[in-house]
Amino acid sequence: MKDKFRLFFCSLFLLLFSGCSISINIDTMLTPPKLSGEQEQIYQALQEAAGSDIRLKYPKSGGYLSAFIIADIDSDSGEEAIVFYEKNSLSSGGLRINILDKIDDRWQSICDRSAEGSEIEKVIISQLGSSDRINILVGYSTANQSEKYLSVYAYENNYLEQPLTHSYALFDVADTGSSPHPDLILLGAVTSSEPAYAAVYRLAEDNLYHEYKLQFSNSYTDYQQLICGKLPDGRTALYADAATGTANIQTEIFCLAPAADADSPIDSQSDSDLQIVNLLQRCGKSAEDTVRRASLSSMDIDHDGSPEIPVQQLFLGYESAPESEQIRQTDWLTMQENQLFTEYQSYYNINDGYIFMFPEIWKQKVTVINNMTENEIQFCAYDSALSDSMPVLLRIYIAYDDADRNDHLHAGYQLLHTKGTASCLIKAEAGQELSLPTADVLLYFHFLD
Repeated sequence: MKDKFRLFFCSLFLLLFSGCSISINIDTMLTPPKLSGEQEQIYQALQEAAGSDIRLKYPKSGGYLSAFIIADIDSDSGEEAIVFYEKNSLSSGGLRINILDKIDDRWQSICDRSAEGSEIEKVIISQLGSSDRINILVGYSTANQSEKYLSVYAYENNYLEQPLTHSYALFDVADTGSSPHPDLILLGAVTSSEPAYAAVYRLAEDNLYHEYKLQFSNSYTDYQQLICGKLPDGRTALYADAATGTANIQTEIFCLAPAADADSPIDSQSDSDLQIVNLLQRCGKSAEDTVRRASLSSMDIDHDGSPEIPVQQLFLGYESAPESEQIRQTDWLTMQENQLFTEYQSYYNINDGYIFMFPEIWKQKVTVINNMTENEIQFCAYDSALSDSMPVLLRIYIAYDDADRNDHLHAGYQLLHTKGTASCLIKAEAGQELSLPTADVLLYFHFLD
């Protein structure tokens, strides 16, 4: 019997980690987490209404990752429970959403309806636009994730209405300006019938949606993320890192603005007088000016409330080097005063999880060497060509065991950061015109935890 179990789990392991494409329902393989007391009561009430032959479904991402979402969704000062489930008797599909409420201190199923897909990607509960209605936004996908659908629900009078549904590639809510509550932002990928686009849905006081749409000139197949940030004039800009179907991404920057004057604030404008403005086009740029590897996501690197976009160029001296030996500098672009310009320069080591921002006095004067002999990254003062005689200003070494780390500490390196078994050590070399004290060097590191 033990040999049979070993054979089964060995076969399962090989299947999971082979290159084969197999269909495995993870929900049926994993043991559900132990329910809390209140969740157990909700689950029993659900079984009383839907039957005992059911399995719970869980959102894959976002702020709600439980099969039981407890929130006040009808503004009655009491909390309701939202539960996603499937009936085991159905071989495919059958995803449902159930609303339960506490009546006389006992959970009861109030509303039950079918859902749009077979998997739950993300759930957001939020007011939108100028309306005080609480909305339940659920992103669904098909089993193979080939299609995604957004459903926006409103729970009123013990019924779960569905006033808006739309296909999507990525959705979120964000403060686009002037509205008391955030707006719904939806990004669509290119299809055979429609180009890639961004759309903003603002819910008015009469609970009707105003739709604003911007078609992109590029055929985006997917989106990596959507983040927002403040422009110097107070407007909110949205940054969409978009995939082009290759191993690269590029960033679209847009905002909601008055149709008559895109540089004016939108506080005094009615919803019908607004449009989505492509901010890159307005400053004579395009998303192609931000193209880079897919691993380089936009981020607010300096925590000033406005994201920066990382793009790369060669470090000094590598213009004629073989591609396999080239080292790239990462520039961080920012949008200000209708201009896209380089705010920072850096060395970005994705594998080791750190970014070293260049001090101002190093710009156009320092290059980077990957010293294979010392197995470390070296920052060197650059004159006119790469050479072994370039003065070293800073050394960065990654140690993976205690003995190696201690050897470098004894050699004058300083421990800067640890993650798992990896230790990041640095050594600032003194005596050069561009040398920096170690205390100053520390200020320029950013770690990707």
